[in-house]
Amino acid sequence: MSDILSYGLLIFNGLTIATVGWLYIAYFKNLNASLKAKDEQLKITEKNLLFWKDKANDLEKKTPEYMEEVLAKRIKHREEEIKRLDIDKIESLKLLESKSKALTLLKKNLEQTINLNRALTYYDFDSKEEIIIPDSEISIIELGELAVDSASLLIADPLYIRDEWDNNIEYEDLRIYKHIETKKVYQYGVDFQHYTDIMKGFTKNINELINEKTLLEVEVNHEYTFSYAGAAYASSSKNGYGELKFKNGHTGVGICVRTVYGDGYYRVYGEQYKGNIVRIYIDLQ
Repeated sequence: MSDILSYGLLIFNGLTIATVGWLYIAYFKNLNASLKAKDEQLKITEKNLLFWKDKANDLEKKTPEYMEEVLAKRIKHREEEIKRLDIDKIESLKLLESKSKALTLLKKNLEQTINLNRALTYYDFDSKEEIIIPDSEISIIELGELAVDSASLLIADPLYIRDEWDNNIEYEDLRIYKHIETKKVYQYGVDFQHYTDIMKGFTKNINELINEKTLLEVEVNHEYTFSYAGAAYASSSKNGYGELKFKNGHTGVGICVRTVYGDGYYRVYGEQYKGNIVRIYIDLQ
């Protein structure tokens, strides 16, 4: 009898456990279905939110304030483009003008060179007549160097140095500048001693005033005598060179020219034809 009760109890417990298990399975299935339904609902909600957000953006874009902002940005962009193109146009015109001037100068130099070459004639003893020297028969040779300590070179006949040179003329370093607005004149060595000096009534030094063209140098006319003073006046002139005069006042006794970089050694080259130097070049750089 006890065995029958034991088996019955086991069967009852098994059925109970199976029932509880089935209930748990049903509960989890129901919970999973609820979660899936929630996810679907969230997805639908998100889609609705995106839909209405797009609608709101569309409506916002149709408002006057938005259209005004968009148009203002476009106008600003176009104005910047027009300004850039206008600047490019100005720069292009400047570049074109510069290139045109350079081309004109090159053509002029070429014409002068051609004329100079044509003007260079030579008395040919073989043909007994003046001929134009062919470039192919000219050789370039280096004649030597010239030492310079005065930033200038004097070209003259050595005989004139003996007979015409005047050591009695003193060189006067006369440098005068005029104020562009007040027209007042200032002299080097009198109103200022150095170009880094700041004169009374100014806040900038002499170099700065000259560079900004507040002070303009006044051209002083000097006599280009055949002397150190005359040579210095010629080479320091606005042109950078000058013809020196004989004692009787005629030009031709010599020429003084300023070098480009001041003191140093400068090369001299010659054009040689049939053993004779027919032309020389002095490299002043």
